Amino acid sequence: MQRYRCPSCDQEIFFRNTVCLACGSQLLFDPDKGFSDLAEAGHPCVNRPQINCNWSADEAGVLCLSCRHTTVVPDLSVPANIERWERIETAKRPLILMLHRLGLPLADRAGLSAPRFELKGETGDATAPRVLTGHAGGTITLNIAEADDAERERIRAEMNEPYRTLTGHLRHEVAHHYWDVLTDARPDRLDRLRAIFGDDRLDYGAALQAHYAEGAPPGWAGSHISAYATAHPWEDFAETWAHVFHLLDGLETAQAFGLIEPQDLPEGLEHLVREPMARLAGAWVELTIALNAVNEAMGHETFYPFVLAPPVVAKQEAIRSLIVEANSADDAAAPPSASALPQ
Repeated sequence: MQRYRCPSCDQEIFFRNTVCLACGSQLLFDPDKGFSDLAEAGHPCVNRPQINCNWSADEAGVLCLSCRHTTVVPDLSVPANIERWERIETAKRPLILMLHRLGLPLADRAGLSAPRFELKGETGDATAPRVLTGHAGGTITLNIAEADDAERERIRAEMNEPYRTLTGHLRHEVAHHYWDVLTDARPDRLDRLRAIFGDDRLDYGAALQAHYAEGAPPGWAGSHISAYATAHPWEDFAETWAHVFHLLDGLETAQAFGLIEPQDLPEGLEHLVREPMARLAGAWVELTIALNAVNEAMGHETFYPFVLAPPVVAKQEAIRSLIVEANSADDAAAPPSASALPQ
């Protein structure tokens, strides 16, 4: 994430701010132009009053780029759901911005927003189907219980996971969408991914059932970013994709705060993604060792409790290369991109 300053008084502001706390200016964010003063430019997203969306819309009374991707909102007659919706959208906006900056398609071939998000909650009816977070055909369903810190921590402990966040969920689920989008009509890409992650034609339901019954195989950390990544090639891809996004966003943020020397890596997400993953992973490991130590000194949980073994870095490189390739001008088979990386 980049750092931002108030367009009116030049004080530092944060990505989620709707108002500058120094001068009181109402803020509006444009994915291409950054922050402006609401009184001087653009139209606010129609969701601004309800969930404090600070993004601009193309015209008055419509949704912004990020909110357009949510096609189902939770039942707002339940008061707590408004806060849950706001938390999820607050976590989703940085992801949509990142996808936009990386030049990944944010629309399907019909021009409709994709991926689409359906935010649903349990009804309390014991006979009703459970709301499961997952992806199918370009639609990501997210159980809004994930927006409750206590509930998410309960699930994390139950699943024996070292890490569980809304940001991680969103990055993981969009990966399933982009596996489909970026291999559509491109058997060469699909063959490359199968050679690296395994054959996705393996029965998915049976694979998950076996994973939950038996757990990850011994020594999994030498070849996979997480235990769950061993369940099926699709999950290996999605888990690895999420960590590529963690790494890219984390490195850009560290650069913005002066934690990485300018000569060590090119500045900015659009340039970082063009660097070999081995170089990026080296910088990331060095950074996370320091941040892990700082967290330990403060009595907090480990900042980044994962190991980037060489086979994992090789998988990350495959994803990084796929993102850059999908953004290239000669990639005629891909759907229209939302933006273009600088050459």
